[in-house]
Amino acid sequence: MRALLALASAVLASAAIMYLVSMRVGESLGGPVFSARLALIFILLGAAGLLLPRLGRGTLPMRLWSWITVAVAVNVIPVVMETVNAYAGRDVFSPDLIFVFFILVFIPVLVVIGSLYTGFKRQGFEFARSASTTVLPSLVVFAAVTLFVLIVPLAASDVSPGVRISDIFALVVQVSALCIVAFMAVTIGKGDAGRPFLFISLALVCIMVQTILTAHIRLVGMMSTTEPADFFLHLAYYLLILAAYFQYRLSSGPA
Repeated sequence: MRALLALASAVLASAAIMYLVSMRVGESLGGPVFSARLALIFILLGAAGLLLPRLGRGTLPMRLWSWITVAVAVNVIPVVMETVNAYAGRDVFSPDLIFVFFILVFIPVLVVIGSLYTGFKRQGFEFARSASTTVLPSLVVFAAVTLFVLIVPLAASDVSPGVRISDIFALVVQVSALCIVAFMAVTIGKGDAGRPFLFISLALVCIMVQTILTAHIRLVGMMSTTEPADFFLHLAYYLLILAAYFQYRLSSGPA
């Protein structure tokens, strides 16, 4: 598992360098950038392959990591399509078809978010009542801004239907996910046992940030193959690998 983590760190660093270089050279690094993302996905699947056999069947971690593995495995399909398009320099696969697969990825993601919440409740964690007064107003403002600045303009834009539907669906799902993750923030990350939940939640936040930035970039018509905002996806995969690593360490001990 440590070797996979080291490899993932090297791939993430390489992706960061390529994104920086692409700001000067343009689209020419699109293929390698998508290849790096695909490499992180396969490393994550390898980490899940090592982790899953160590988890007790019927427990929350087994269900949680099984759904994460399903989501990542489904995600291989659209990322491979995007990689082919990037190397070909044209749309070998329709962007609408690619985004249909990305929508399918959100089904297991929703299960993961629900599992995080119910898992904390079953473990006896109590969510501070003060979170309702401190977190809720900010979430309402954030949701309203997202609605009027991104979702409404996207619905009225001339972006292709498949991309438009996917972006709106992703925004709605991820704003909802943020609400759940924000209320869990008062307990996430406590001690070694909380680290896997912490990194999974941070990965969800990275995916949400990428979706919001990408939706805005599409609206202003500045989207490119090596869009720097997509680096948050690479970071999300890396955070999931970290979560798997710490879960693997926990499963080696009495906990």
